[in-house]
Amino acid sequence: MHIQNPNTQETVAFAVAGLTERLAAFEQDLNAWQALADNAARRVQTAAALRSEAEQARKDCLQAMRTSLGIPTKAVRELKNKEMANLELAEETLKIAEEEKILAEKQQEALFEQRQALVQERHALRRQYWDAVLDDQIAQWGQQLPVLALLLAEAPKACIERLFGRAELHSNYEQTYAALQPGELQQALKSAAQAEPDDLLTLLNKPLPALATPTTQHQSPITRMRYQAERDAKYQALINR
Repeated sequence: MHIQNPNTQETVAFAVAGLTERLAAFEQDLNAWQALADNAARRVQTAAALRSEAEQARKDCLQAMRTSLGIPTKAVRELKNKEMANLELAEETLKIAEEEKILAEKQQEALFEQRQALVQERHALRRQYWDAVLDDQIAQWGQQLPVLALLLAEAPKACIERLFGRAELHSNYEQTYAALQPGELQQALKSAAQAEPDDLLTLLNKPLPALATPTTQHQSPITRMRYQAERDAKYQALINR
């Protein structure tokens, strides 16, 4: 663990565990939303297939009527019943698909807000984690601070620049600019082997599942409220039919 203080480490670990649980619940809700949206899309495809079958039944029925003696035969009636049944099934299937689309849209809006809250919570925990790491490191650096303070106060400028770097002025035909030459401290940091993330940081670095921004987020607050009210009324009419 990169956090050395056991009390701080326990506090951060507890917070990260809570975030991990909320992320797992969010992923389950996200999967359920995706399944609902996929099912609504399948229903639309099913309705299109039913309408296609109804159209074929209508054509077959007309052909059968043309070859009959003027009285609807059993085959004619069966074809007409098939046409009407498929049309009715297609209509009801589309209405159910519309119900599911509305539910999926509302769920997406709720999931989007939930994801935004998780992003902010993770950002705050990452800050808490790195503050804890810095607290430990600064405490260790404290042993060297008196010497560094003496260096800054009395060492020649060239020695200070050797450690921290220096700015060099450069000029061309149009302008004069400063270029920072890194010191040995910065060079040492760049060349140093990077520590591996510990378990807590690995969890905090785990990316959140992607989620598209709901269309309502692009609307003004008043337009959004009006649209959502109309959508809720439409949903109630669908489920009460």
